Amino acid sequence: NTSEVYVDASMPFAKALKAIMSEVERASRELQCEISLLFLPADALGQDNLAKSIGYQPRSIQSLGVRAWEEAAYESMPAGAVMLFKQLRQDRVLRPV
Repeated sequence: NTSEVYVDASMPFAKALKAIMSEVERASRELQCEISLLFLPADALGQDNLAKSIGYQPRSIQSLGVRAWEEAAYESMPAGAVMLFKQLRQDRVLRPV
């Protein structure tokens, strides 16, 4: 769980987001995470193209369809944020690692 990330204002947001999420997803796959949820302030996203370029799509919590994912989203989503979703693996991890 990465709760806050600060990006140097001189770095383009799209470039920073791609680099950060690439590393987060790499580490998440090693830990057998099923999904990645990204919560951004509504004004930070700007365009859906940025989310799509890194494989994420805007979703509502209710549309996740897996109770554990929905609970994690409810626990983590800050007020006023936009939730972006990416499935990291097709199979579910049903036993703790």
